[in-house]
Amino acid sequence: MPDGWTGWFELTRTPKGTYAGIAALSLDGITRCALVITQQLSWDSAVARANVRAGHFVRQWSPERGH
Repeated sequence: MPDGWTGWFELTRTPKGTYAGIAALSLDGITRCALVITQQLSWDSAVARANVRAGHFVRQWSPERGH
């Protein structure tokens, strides 16, 4: 994560044995983005998908567009 950014994942195992949940990104303690994680094949792929989306969001984010 770039300086000032923090993030967390909350993943839940579904009845089918896959994972779904949400991830949130904060900048300086203020939530800037929430990412819904749809059902994936595994825990690792769910986390990887969230990381890709988070990285894309951070690269595209600017204070002018962030409100």
